[in-house]
Amino acid sequence: MKVSSIRQSQGIRAWVFILLTSVLLLSGCTTYSDKFSNLRPQLVEGQYDSALTTVEEETGSKDRLLYHLERGLILHFSERYTESNLDFAAADRLADDLFTKSMSQGALSLISNDNAIDYRARPFEMAMVPYYKALNYLYLGDPNGAQVEARRASQLLNKYVNASVKGMRQGDGDLLMQVRNNAFLLYNAGMLYDSDGEINDAFTAYRNAAMAFQNNHTILDLDIPPSLAQDLERVAGRMGFYSELEQLKKDCPQVFAVAGLQAPDDSVKTPEDYEAAVKNKGWQAGNGEVVFFLEAGFVAHKTQVRFDFPVFEGETYSDSDYWSWQIYAGLGNMQAMVKGRRIEYWVSVAAPELQDPLGVIGGARISAGVGGSHALTYQVSNLSRKARINFDAEKPTIFFKTIARGLTKYLASKEIGKQSDVAGMLANLFGSATESADTRSWLTLPENIHLARMSLPAGIYDLKVDVLDRRGHVLTTQVIPGVEVKAGAWKFVSHRVF
Repeated sequence: MKVSSIRQSQGIRAWVFILLTSVLLLSGCTTYSDKFSNLRPQLVEGQYDSALTTVEEETGSKDRLLYHLERGLILHFSERYTESNLDFAAADRLADDLFTKSMSQGALSLISNDNAIDYRARPFEMAMVPYYKALNYLYLGDPNGAQVEARRASQLLNKYVNASVKGMRQGDGDLLMQVRNNAFLLYNAGMLYDSDGEINDAFTAYRNAAMAFQNNHTILDLDIPPSLAQDLERVAGRMGFYSELEQLKKDCPQVFAVAGLQAPDDSVKTPEDYEAAVKNKGWQAGNGEVVFFLEAGFVAHKTQVRFDFPVFEGETYSDSDYWSWQIYAGLGNMQAMVKGRRIEYWVSVAAPELQDPLGVIGGARISAGVGGSHALTYQVSNLSRKARINFDAEKPTIFFKTIARGLTKYLASKEIGKQSDVAGMLANLFGSATESADTRSWLTLPENIHLARMSLPAGIYDLKVDVLDRRGHVLTTQVIPGVEVKAGAWKFVSHRVF
């Protein structure tokens, strides 16, 4: 070959390398969480229109479900409740379609990354859609619409947990299945039924909530609210469900212990006396019941981590599934994995990692200014813990797919390189440029939800909210003005602190 041709070939290779390296730097390193880095700060500053613009400009074609979820919640914060429900309804329809359609996009992800697949929300994410839709309906003066959403919450959760576990290795989803019953959403459903006089449905929801709190409060780092046992006693007394209540006290001792209701006191000698005592449980005449939700912080989010794994000389890797699981199993002990083998190449890949939040908010003290009336909140929902359980269940499958993708890209570039060095280099650089972790998630969800209950005389109140750290010290004080309480009625109030 002439010297000039050699130099020309070298020049082409140099320019190709520079071009593809630029692609790698400009696109390959930009993850979903990076693109939306401004979203949470905008919400902290109350810049809801700017947050909506960020969602509009940064959402990709495969992120349409997240587009509607993020918009729905931002519009909820903006008190644009009708618009919020329109986006949440669109999210419902899209999620249902995505969970029932085939996984035909899987092949494309093997030559690029998982961002090439339409995002499918995690079960704990979709279960929150009916919660926010119910609040929207309440604020729009439509309690029936709120009840409809309350009935859907647990159905959606079971549906999406089942769909998620099907895609996991056997055993990886066991803890996810164990915590599938959402104690908070069940309790919220019970209160919504109760508020509309549907006390039979309310008792069923309260009972299911009690079982869920009893079984999972330690795993999920939840407080059991004393009001749950009190609601069960009150509704059981109205319905005459005395034996059911006694059985529930045996099945859920901790639920009743936090309210001091483990058993009838010594003055109650007979079943008739006990029935009379339970029947007397109820609200003070002229009072209304305030249900206060404090939504705090931001849910755990995903970031990108990179790791390398070896390709060994003399191996064909014809069974990519076998080798992907073998490599995943050996990541924790790389020395043993490579012992006695010659390494041909190190493959670099990207995978998501969940970043748990700092969790500085411990709850709140709510004051109504009536004779010193106040109440402390209880942590009844821990979305970051749910996210962690879901992620840990998915992690083996995610890493398996990541390793399989890395192997596929490397073996393809090696095969192409047999025909042309330049083509092989191009294929290798393309694989590197398209290597990006799937860090997508519903970013605007709260880290946790706290609940307080107050019985107040009818009137209009400015509720004082002292937000507390985990030591009980006041972080900030905010006021919710003009909360109207009606005698014999329920008032649901939600408040978000970022």
